[in-house]
Amino acid sequence: MVDKRYLFVVNPHSGTKLRREADSMAVWLEQQARKAGLTAKAIITRARGHATDLAAEAAATQKWDTVVAVGGDGTVNEVARGLLFAPTSLGILPLGSGNGLARHLGIPLTLSAALHHLFECPSVVIDSATLNGQPFFCVAGLGFDAYVGQLFGQQPRRGLDTYVRVSMQAYLDYLPQRIRVAGRDTEIFSLSFANAGQFGNNAWVAPHADLTDGRLEVCTVTPFPKWYGTALTFQLFTKGLKPSTYISYQSLREITVETEQPTLVHYDGEPWQLDTGRIEVKIVPKSLRVKA
Repeated sequence: MVDKRYLFVVNPHSGTKLRREADSMAVWLEQQARKAGLTAKAIITRARGHATDLAAEAAATQKWDTVVAVGGDGTVNEVARGLLFAPTSLGILPLGSGNGLARHLGIPLTLSAALHHLFECPSVVIDSATLNGQPFFCVAGLGFDAYVGQLFGQQPRRGLDTYVRVSMQAYLDYLPQRIRVAGRDTEIFSLSFANAGQFGNNAWVAPHADLTDGRLEVCTVTPFPKWYGTALTFQLFTKGLKPSTYISYQSLREITVETEQPTLVHYDGEPWQLDTGRIEVKIVPKSLRVKA
């Protein structure tokens, strides 16, 4: 059965495209849906967490078949957490900076193509995951990636150019971190918990990750010589990252990591300063319905 009732949740602070166009975007989306013979409403979010409230209400009332996140990975995360274990589907119009989940799912990145895809494609059920109870759907982690996420979030402009510039700056002053996993101490450059395969911007940390296999791909990158950074970056953006001297993978359902002091992490690119040195990450199988 084709979904016919769409609630569009528009984040006016997402990415580079919506900041001055949220009102006109909302009107346009309703018009396009109605032209396609569908019922639609577009709501612009007012604050952090508003998208989750809207999605949860939609799921509880079953008034809408699909709740569409119009924005980037942060918007997708907020909407998706309101739809966990609900029959209501998540839709994605990828207008953010990285668009990691959309890219993994093969959703078109241009607005018109993504909208057509949204109206025509079926829904599938995928896994989600949690980090200390915080839901994520793409990738979470600590170390270098969390540091970049924090710096990126402080920038007045988003986009790939900003991400590359911030990453290069971070690479020059970042220091590796010591962690303990299963009673064993190790030093890491980064530790990623991948449900989907990439961070966003086609940076594939776990090219073999599967959203439906009930497992997380845990990628550990240990400290490496400065010259290796170029090769690592090339592999990351060409879907060529694989086990090597400095890179290892584990396929797990859950993992507990301990740090010497409360550490900075990220979930779907959103930085989060923990107040504990204990990090518990778990897969949540078959927990989200997505139009893809």
